[in-house]
Amino acid sequence: MHHASPRLPLRRLPLLVAMGLVSIATQQAYAHGYVEQPKSRAVLCTATAGNLNSNCGIVAYEPQSIEYGPSVNHHYQGAYCSGDFTQCGPANETIAAGGMSGFGQLNEQSATRWTKHPIKPGANTFTWRYTAGHATSYHQFYITKKDWNPNQPLTRDSFELVPLLHQDAQGVRPPSGGSTSHTVNIPAGHSGYHVVLATWKIADTAATFYQVIDVNISGAANPTVPGAPVSTWKSIGTVVPEPLKIGDKVLTRVFTAQGEQSNRQTSLTIETDEQAQANTWPFLLAQKVAKANVGYSMGELNSSNEVVPNYGKNSLYTKTGSDVVRVEIQKVQTAPSNVGSLELNGLQASYKVEGGMTQLHFNALTQGGPYTVNATVFNAKGESIAHQQSEPGSSSPHMMLTLKKPAGGTYDLVVVAKPETGEPLQKTHRFEIEAQAGKYDFVFPNGLKSYKAGTKVLARDGNTYACKPFPYSGYCVQWSSSATQYEPGTGSHWQMAWTRQ
Repeated sequence: MHHASPRLPLRRLPLLVAMGLVSIATQQAYAHGYVEQPKSRAVLCTATAGNLNSNCGIVAYEPQSIEYGPSVNHHYQGAYCSGDFTQCGPANETIAAGGMSGFGQLNEQSATRWTKHPIKPGANTFTWRYTAGHATSYHQFYITKKDWNPNQPLTRDSFELVPLLHQDAQGVRPPSGGSTSHTVNIPAGHSGYHVVLATWKIADTAATFYQVIDVNISGAANPTVPGAPVSTWKSIGTVVPEPLKIGDKVLTRVFTAQGEQSNRQTSLTIETDEQAQANTWPFLLAQKVAKANVGYSMGELNSSNEVVPNYGKNSLYTKTGSDVVRVEIQKVQTAPSNVGSLELNGLQASYKVEGGMTQLHFNALTQGGPYTVNATVFNAKGESIAHQQSEPGSSSPHMMLTLKKPAGGTYDLVVVAKPETGEPLQKTHRFEIEAQAGKYDFVFPNGLKSYKAGTKVLARDGNTYACKPFPYSGYCVQWSSSATQYEPGTGSHWQMAWTRQ
């Protein structure tokens, strides 16, 4: 039986969007389900969810339409087959979009690209919402590996291929407009940013619906009986990047239950072409909000569950006890796809620190443009620490990023080439920065169990610390991701254990 999926009236959409919807409707006849809770990447692109994810393309109007089947554009191992995600389905790097070119924006992947839903480890409830029911074969849920790279496009190697949940439905048809709930146990060993993949296998067609959910896992485990996810952070909005001009002003409008609080306003005036870039001014505004301490935070969650400024999209968060209920971003302005390729030339696998800095020089070679190229460097905590944008329309821009006082370790360079229309292109280059020999024994928390009096470590803040003599040296080894009070430089009691060098 065929059911027409609900859509917005085409006359209300721009012509380009309306044409795209017709194309998708022709290619995919069945478009009937999405993960409603926690809200999936596609659902967070919609106006109903506040557009917390931006620049998503037409999936913002059809989050229920991510349907893998024989007629999609990208197949795992080159051809359609009917097995589960481990054997069949969308090609690697097209998983989030279900192999469909029309939803290709969903495949973009970095540590800060998408809004994350805070959850705890343990039992969590995931809810599928059905805009049209189909006889169902099964539901499956997968999660990314503990050591997955959030700056690489999603592949099967990103995921643990034993599902967190395989739930047979034995052909039962869920009701149109109804929902089903599924208890998914998030492993206790997983923390920070992860992606959960949910698939809904249809029994009476060749379709499987795909949804990815971006989550931030922290805190003590939920009990075995599932409840609503709990977190100290609550997302209340997002700051969407867009190009500005010199002389433009961006300001925050902060609201409590008593109305707008004009004394908590934060403003940024654009003074240079670099500040006007779409991915730069949100970072600068987030820095000013952090200094203002006005009851909310702007940025993205890192692996330590901290909100830090980000180059590009920034989310707005409040903590339990804050009186802030809404923050609006106001811009006062002075004036109102083709198939392509992206290659990176001139990058190295390893860099040294010279003169307190490391510089990356490379060329971003694009074809099929014009493109605007954005390059961002992420550290091991998932924080964006350097960014550069090319001039719009550059075919082979030379890019240079400077990292000031970088710690030794692993970094990711994420390069995204965005056309005026069509799908973005992404390349990720992982590289190492060599630790400066002789200045410390370990990069914290590596070698934690062997720390003793006099051990020197390079901390996350870029400084070197020495473990204090007995009896304080015992505190040096008392650290875990959930108990950081003795972490050198940043923990609440670090001075009891460490001496800054």
